[in-house]
Amino acid sequence: MKIQKYFSLIRINIKNALVYRANVTGRVIFYFVFIFIFFSLWGMIYSGGEIAGYSLSQMIWYLCITELITFTSGNSVFGRMNEEVKSGSIAYQLLRPWNYVFKQFSEALGEMSFCAAVFTAMAVVLGLIFAGPLQGFPAAAVPLMLLSMLLSVTMNFFLMMSLGLTAFFMEENSSFYLIYQKLLFIFGLFLPIEFLPQWAQNILRYLPFSLITWGPAKMIVDFSWHHAALVLPAQALWAAAAVLLAMFIFSRGVKKVNVQGG
Repeated sequence: MKIQKYFSLIRINIKNALVYRANVTGRVIFYFVFIFIFFSLWGMIYSGGEIAGYSLSQMIWYLCITELITFTSGNSVFGRMNEEVKSGSIAYQLLRPWNYVFKQFSEALGEMSFCAAVFTAMAVVLGLIFAGPLQGFPAAAVPLMLLSMLLSVTMNFFLMMSLGLTAFFMEENSSFYLIYQKLLFIFGLFLPIEFLPQWAQNILRYLPFSLITWGPAKMIVDFSWHHAALVLPAQALWAAAAVLLAMFIFSRGVKKVNVQGG
């Protein structure tokens, strides 16, 4: 497998994202509206002090980071997989000289790289406007934070791809996507898991739903070496598992396509 061709796909899709950069305008507006609404909401909830160890400033930054992750993660992959499988157009992709799963990820990385730049800038600007500078931010730990976010985006992409590829086996699979999205929303996107009962926290620390959002966001707003040592290995294991799951579902699905003639 020549890796150069996948890097070429990344470069091509970065260029495409730059050419069609206006496509992200609506998402930028939605990102601003979302942060403004939750800033107003948490401003009323916080009467002073902290909640579950998070100050108001940390909560605003937390939301900026979790939304940055979800807006960057290539959420369209589920719909694209569904469409290609159900329409049969995936059969044409199978004739091309590359691994289909990694081709999709390479193409998505191009778009996600552009989105990461845009929404990182948005997160920093809105965080500074609504919450001010993040106190005690450890600049030396930035490489670990970036690694955590990369693992998070990778994990999320391949899990959604796996859900989309279930279209090989069932006509209607959108319920899986909806359940997955709601689990992300509840367990880390809107609220840190510290807001939940202790028994739930002990479980969620090791599940992908919270590791996608809560893991990297807490690392940024309240960094500790203990948290990094807990989250990064778990993220790496889940990211690898998500890649293997997508490849497994695809390999089984391709056999089904061959039997049925596309």
